Amino acid sequence: MIIEGLLTTTLADGRPHAAPMGPVVDPDLTHWQLRPFQGSTTCDNLLRSGQAVFHVMDDVLPIVQSALSMPVDLQYRQCEQGGWIIQSSCHWYCLKVQRWDLSQPRALATAQVRSRGVHRSFWGWNRAKHAILEASILATRLHLTGRDAVLAQLQPLENAVTKTAGPRELLAWQLVEQYIQSWQDQR
Repeated sequence: MIIEGLLTTTLADGRPHAAPMGPVVDPDLTHWQLRPFQGSTTCDNLLRSGQAVFHVMDDVLPIVQSALSMPVDLQYRQCEQGGWIIQSSCHWYCLKVQRWDLSQPRALATAQVRSRGVHRSFWGWNRAKHAILEASILATRLHLTGRDAVLAQLQPLENAVTKTAGPRELLAWQLVEQYIQSWQDQR
């Protein structure tokens, strides 16, 4: 199964780096397969340190912001085993990479949980949050598919957003739209 959330790694200068990640996990959430693109900041950080913290989030806004390389206002604390825990996450899992497969453009880092914690209950996701997550993924693929293909797929997602979004979801949706428009303007 794939779960979506934010993964924190540590930059070379010791600061936290947050990026969206959809790891493959087992049903007990004990074995993880992280799949960062080789050459990405996340992959480089994982290769250097071998550790990360995955966060289950019920707020889609920081996921969108990090996916679109926008500033994200998050508060962190250090994990005892290394890495950075996002204070506003619902659950977190401190991971240690056990094995690497670098034979594909998407590296495969097999990891195990070293520690885990719960900050608060997970509220869940409504239709708007799911639609916005999908829209942000589409926006990150503009360079592969082009604007028209992305806009065609955004149309049906917008209905879920207008029907079920709250203020943070509406802001996240606007950021996705602005990102797509800005991308097109730069062409």
